[in-house]
Amino acid sequence: MVFNDTTDKLGICQEIDALCDSDTTSYPLADKARRANSAIETLTAKIMQVCKNFPYDDENIGDLAEGTITLEEGVSKYTLTDKFLNVLGWKVKDTSGYWHIVQPYSMDEANRDGIVLETKEAETGLPLTYRAVGRTFFFAPAPGAAYVTLAAGGKFFYSRTAHLFTADDTDAVPGIASPWHITIVKMAALPFCKTYKKDRVAQLVYDIAEETKEMVFFYANRQKDRVNRFIPKIENCH
Repeated sequence: MVFNDTTDKLGICQEIDALCDSDTTSYPLADKARRANSAIETLTAKIMQVCKNFPYDDENIGDLAEGTITLEEGVSKYTLTDKFLNVLGWKVKDTSGYWHIVQPYSMDEANRDGIVLETKEAETGLPLTYRAVGRTFFFAPAPGAAYVTLAAGGKFFYSRTAHLFTADDTDAVPGIASPWHITIVKMAALPFCKTYKKDRVAQLVYDIAEETKEMVFFYANRQKDRVNRFIPKIENCH
């Protein structure tokens, strides 16, 4: 569902007006965009909390959710900007151009295994593990020029929030699965109805809650590279 379909009247704005008995005068496009964006961010946050099998990303955003940094000889500590919601993992490029996964490793795991991470991080080589402290990451061992391509040799993968609408958008589409575009509509209609159409509030609240539960279940059980199969239980018969 596009944001504003002025031709066929099938967009989010038009559905909001249908639910609210409103128009662009009583419910301006800027207000619809703001409240639709609030709905998208709320739903996206719920999706990101339950995505177990592969991380959610808004496909409306043209680039991949990954970035690179330049590594430094013997430097273990790297701090990223705060625009990333969550860093999902790291790879480093060796001197032959091959990428290697760097495994996450916490201080608790190091204490359990009897490993002093600060000592490991002071060594140089091909990084094997990393630990995170907020937006700062420590590689162990630290990158060594004899083992790692330093220029853009660190690659990180991250999650990010959804692409948001502006009042001027026409064919922009929400970055969540289409069955729940109508949920965005209802969430954007709710504040208006609380003021001007109070008799519709209870139904909207109910619908939003039920549809959100269905959406969360869908994303929690979605798998990118597997097909869910029903495997019957075999009983021994004597």
